[in-house]
Amino acid sequence: MSIRSAAAVVSVLMAQVAAAQPVPPLPPPRPIETPSPAPPPAPRPETAPAPTAGGPPPALPAPDDCLASLKAAGFEIEPAEPPQVSNELCRIDTPVRLTAVPVPTKPETTVRLANQPVLACRFAGPFGHWIGDLVAPLVAGIKGSDLKAVQTGPGFECRNRNRATTGKLSAHAQGLAIDIAGFELANGTTLRIRPEPDAAPDPALAALRTAACGWFTTILGPGSDEAHHDHLHVDIEQHGSSDRYRICQ
Repeated sequence: MSIRSAAAVVSVLMAQVAAAQPVPPLPPPRPIETPSPAPPPAPRPETAPAPTAGGPPPALPAPDDCLASLKAAGFEIEPAEPPQVSNELCRIDTPVRLTAVPVPTKPETTVRLANQPVLACRFAGPFGHWIGDLVAPLVAGIKGSDLKAVQTGPGFECRNRNRATTGKLSAHAQGLAIDIAGFELANGTTLRIRPEPDAAPDPALAALRTAACGWFTTILGPGSDEAHHDHLHVDIEQHGSSDRYRICQ
């Protein structure tokens, strides 16, 4: 047999062997993928509309809530009758009579307000906390004697600013201000706001006056003007459109 004939025989045999081998099965067809539905959009959180310039002021706390929160904090405070005034523009919301405030750093210790000023409840809170949380420990630390009482004016007064005959109403006419004449200490001394002639500024009075700018919107005292030469005036009346503006003099 020639080489060409042998090659032909081998090719035929290989073709027969290949035909006898089983053909591997094909994989099943891939199922058609249907797009999954998109998840529903997450609900947007409900937010209160932003206040607009010149819009109504934020709602005041309910009288019972204000009184209850101050009493729970240890304030000696009672509801007061709205003072009788001839000017109907002089209005005070939730008038209260403030008698004493607690000193958190000294449990069961209070600072008396002998004049029992009548204030709007929303002002009595920051004023009382300023006395108990700041003034009392500051005075005790500098003077070495506890704060016993604070000498104040009546709080609410239906009058114009600086007692002028004309002009804008004072914050006192809403019960949002108070005048402070002095601080009585347990050792019998009194820190008077009115400066003594040729005396250096008292460090305790200077410190609490500066710190008051973080608690009130207006702080006026000796050196501000003649109307405040002998007392410290503090209030929370808003100036303009922002409650961050301060008058610290």
